[in-house]
Amino acid sequence: MTDTVVIAEDNESTGYRFSWGLAIAGGVAATAVTFFLLTLGSGFGLLLVNPVTRTGPSLPAFLTGGAIYFFAAQAFGFAVGGHVVGRLLGPLTESRIQEDVRAAAHGLISWAVTILATLSIIVLAALTAANSGAATAGLYGAGPRHAELTTTAYLVDVLFRPAAAETRDAGSPAAMAAHMEAARILDAGMARGAQIAPEDRARLAVLVAKQAGISEADSTSRIDRMQADIQNRTKHAADIARKAASYAALWLAFAMLFGAIVSVAAAIYARDEDDRDALKA
Repeated sequence: MTDTVVIAEDNESTGYRFSWGLAIAGGVAATAVTFFLLTLGSGFGLLLVNPVTRTGPSLPAFLTGGAIYFFAAQAFGFAVGGHVVGRLLGPLTESRIQEDVRAAAHGLISWAVTILATLSIIVLAALTAANSGAATAGLYGAGPRHAELTTTAYLVDVLFRPAAAETRDAGSPAAMAAHMEAARILDAGMARGAQIAPEDRARLAVLVAKQAGISEADSTSRIDRMQADIQNRTKHAADIARKAASYAALWLAFAMLFGAIVSVAAAIYARDEDDRDALKA
């Protein structure tokens, strides 16, 4: 009598097994560590600035130090997440290349989960801050329209300043009507990108000449100088904002790329470390 032994292959446990639970767990660990380090760094950073005496590091140095700390904190968080994933993967019947690919895939997905979780936290924090700021401004009667009117009113005051050291009745009905009309003209000009229409410019020159006690030629020159100054300031602010946004985007992209590399490398190293510990046991 001949006995036949049948050996069944377990294909489900051979190579390239992926666990979403481990990847998400690594992402949660990386997010928690990164958030803790960033909160800790923010606390120490605020201690360096005295709002009363206005002492502390300069703004460029403060921003550079903060960017470097963010880079390091994020890298450490990704390293922790990748290490956790690599140590918890467990052994499989697979080649060395399969093992490295499996660990790298888990580290990469862990990095992606961390990025998505961080992005969600940032969006929620921004929405909360915006809603809180709007509610607080509403309590004090402030708002975008109020700020715009305040700025326009100041510009009108500058245009209506008398050339000589004399006092004028700014509270008279005619003066108040001129002030309101000039404010409306400036509002329309601001809406067009600080560009006052020719007919509005001529009418504003008449109002300025009458209220400031100067000639129309001088009032026109005063209006042109103000308009040019506003346009230059607007262009300068837009250029600074553009460069800041560009640098921030490039730095963030580089930091995320470095974080992906750290997460993948940490997962592979942790998998190798787990194998060495298993051989020693």
